[in-house]
Amino acid sequence: MWEKQYEQGRWNGLALNILSTSLDGGKRLQVSDIPYADLPDIKVMGSKANNVEIDVVLVGSASLVEANALLDNLNTFPRGELEHPWLGELSLAFDAYSQKISTKRGLVTLSLKFVRDAKKPTLSITDNASTSSLEQADVVEAVSSVEFASDVENMSIAETNTLQSDFTHLIGELTGIASRLSIPSQMLTAINQEINRALMAISSIANAPSQFAEQLSITVDSVASAVRSESDSVNPAVDNSRAAQSSMLALIDVNSPSAHYNIQLVTAALKMNKDMDRLEQTSSFDVLTWSKPSSVTLHDLESLTTEIDARTNEVTSISTLESVALFDVLIELRKSVGTQYSKVKKGAKPQRYIERPRSIPVLTLAQQEGNSAALIEALNPLQHPLFLSGTIAMREIR
Repeated sequence: MWEKQYEQGRWNGLALNILSTSLDGGKRLQVSDIPYADLPDIKVMGSKANNVEIDVVLVGSASLVEANALLDNLNTFPRGELEHPWLGELSLAFDAYSQKISTKRGLVTLSLKFVRDAKKPTLSITDNASTSSLEQADVVEAVSSVEFASDVENMSIAETNTLQSDFTHLIGELTGIASRLSIPSQMLTAINQEINRALMAISSIANAPSQFAEQLSITVDSVASAVRSESDSVNPAVDNSRAAQSSMLALIDVNSPSAHYNIQLVTAALKMNKDMDRLEQTSSFDVLTWSKPSSVTLHDLESLTTEIDARTNEVTSISTLESVALFDVLIELRKSVGTQYSKVKKGAKPQRYIERPRSIPVLTLAQQEGNSAALIEALNPLQHPLFLSGTIAMREIR
């Protein structure tokens, strides 16, 4: 009996008796028949629109009225949510329908065709963005790996060998960073296992570039997580986090066969920066409570913004769907870093300067100016607190 074959579903809150469901999808292919060639040239142009077709039944004396009301609702509000009994919630756009009316029990059957509605990424325009810089870096790596796979397919053997050499140097640098960390042995063992997996995956770049990119991201994440977990160094000059960021950026090669190599280096440097995570957890920068000179933090963030800008410029040299998507996520990453840079610059900016031709201790100066000795010392990190002289930065306590 057909009455026992349907299941309940809903479209934008309206109940549907779903009799059957069919799904349609695939890839969009551009097939070019090349003269005098046995095989055609086939390019994958992305995924087809996924179609969903459902058969809905309505029965009873008012079935035709209900069917017409449903069609009117679909035409008025073509986009919506389908609550399917076994497919879950689907975002769909109404496409077409066919209607079949039977005099038996007033049965009306509707075949409704929908297209899966893609969720388009949106860029936040507020300062309080919900996506952290680490999450945005993951997005950049994921988008870049798609173009990386396309680049590898079109590379010559020499270019592939060069790329393998580049990534070998990168993984070697990750090994050096991990060896300098003071972390538990279990964590170090786990990192070495990921590094070994990445080394073994290098040989498969030509055949499985996407899998290699995924493994490399996992390896970078494991090393970066260990870097951020390490306790702060008393001296910024020997800080492993700063050294790791600097070593990643030093490996950037503008002549690399694939832009993904340099993008991976930039995101790795960002993930190894401890300051970004701390800055994002506060609404403002307090120079008094910051563990290192603000000039050091500004220098590190400026290095990141410079390299992100360089990668963005490289992406704009071509115009494809993949490059446009990569441009969007790089701009968002640049915004995340720029927001924190502006926060530090604003919080560390002196309100005024005074001139002292002779040396004066910071405590004496603080008493004379009615200011905080700790704040004066923080604003002038390059001067000895007992021998302040020349142009001295000052700021009032709020």
